[in-house]
Amino acid sequence: MVTLLDSKFVEKSEAIITQLGYKDLKSFVKSQALLMLLARMDKLEMEIRQFETKYQMDFMTFDNRIHALKDEEVFEEEDDYLDWRFAYEALNGLKRQKQELEYA
Repeated sequence: MVTLLDSKFVEKSEAIITQLGYKDLKSFVKSQALLMLLARMDKLEMEIRQFETKYQMDFMTFDNRIHALKDEEVFEEEDDYLDWRFAYEALNGLKRQKQELEYA
């Protein structure tokens, strides 16, 4: 997808971006996007570490443990499992996006 920017915007922003140490608008956008991804990744990693500390295991071990509970219901663990799984999967998705962006 190609997005055209207003030429006046590009002209005015290029001077500012250059003063900030970027070579062009593309490198600035790429850098800012990477920073935003890293911030989200850091938040998810912190959430994952909290679960790992709470349960003294990694997500895959916890996943196996939850699936081994056939007819038992442990509501707190099931709630934590859903939150942990979301954080785990979201982090993996952001890692893929970061890699794609780094090589874009």
